Amino acid sequence: MTRRRPSGRRRSVLSVAALLLAACGSAACGGAEPSDPSVVRADSAGVRLITSGPEDRALGWTLTEIGPLGDADGHPWVFDAMTPLQVLTDRGGRTYVIGGDTAVLRFGRDGRLDRVLGASGGGPGAFGRPVRIAAQADTLIVTDLGKEALVRFGPTLDPVDDRPLNGALTTAEWHAYRAGGLWVVQGSGGEDGVHRSVLRADTLSGVPLLEAEGATIVAHAEGPRVVAHRPPTYEVRLFEGPRLLAILRRPVDSAVVAITRLALHKDGTLWVERTVPGVADAIRLDVFGPDGVYVGTLEDRGVPVGLLPNGEVLFVRVRADGPGVLIMRTNIRR
Repeated sequence: MTRRRPSGRRRSVLSVAALLLAACGSAACGGAEPSDPSVVRADSAGVRLITSGPEDRALGWTLTEIGPLGDADGHPWVFDAMTPLQVLTDRGGRTYVIGGDTAVLRFGRDGRLDRVLGASGGGPGAFGRPVRIAAQADTLIVTDLGKEALVRFGPTLDPVDDRPLNGALTTAEWHAYRAGGLWVVQGSGGEDGVHRSVLRADTLSGVPLLEAEGATIVAHAEGPRVVAHRPPTYEVRLFEGPRLLAILRRPVDSAVVAITRLALHKDGTLWVERTVPGVADAIRLDVFGPDGVYVGTLEDRGVPVGLLPNGEVLFVRVRADGPGVLIMRTNIRR
């Protein structure tokens, strides 16, 4: 990714869209009532099984875009592309974004750039090809495939020694940190040429939480919890550490609907990005409330890349007046 700063004379035409479901019960937030016949609840060995109806329904909130993340002068910051793995928010309301092959950009509470971390090179704090950003306690960690290392920054954002990508992380397709350990999705190909994907609660654990053959497990973590999807069925599993808490389902045709990304956010909402039957390159965003019940769907919207403490949601938006994408700060009124 590289930065391109648009001319001040060019104004981005931004279509308004976003979503935030606050941490509340489904009835209060317009979700399914407990008596809704489209929702089936069960319990199996302490695991909640929640099946929502197959029919999509639109969400009815008023959505307002505040504006894009920008440079110190307020001009929109344009990225070549962006995924949730490249964005991190902190409890102070700041946003960290991988901004190319040599830098991590920090944007303040007002959405303006206030710090740049890193440089090109091989020493601590330098980058080769950064691909993922995360935090473990007060340490900022960037996975760098060019250096084959975890590039780390301490509580004051000064560089600390890199850690090599070794052990289970050498085959990791995804990983996320938690107190006392991490989650990791490991991928491998057998002699038969079939790809296999395994979710583990720790790099040393020999017991997988979830396995997939011929497909890659989709996962996302927040705090002590992780959500994971194993193709092809519309089913998402919620774990806390190694313990399975719930299984969320929708009875849709898995032959034509594929889940591509998940996002579990601090307010307890689950966001599921999926394909659309018969429509190439189209996506839908299904939202589940903190109770695990399906709430509604947004059209042509990918998972949010961040949620700020003040309730703002960060979405990636394709620019209307040129190449590249923006990260949009958005508010909602229910």
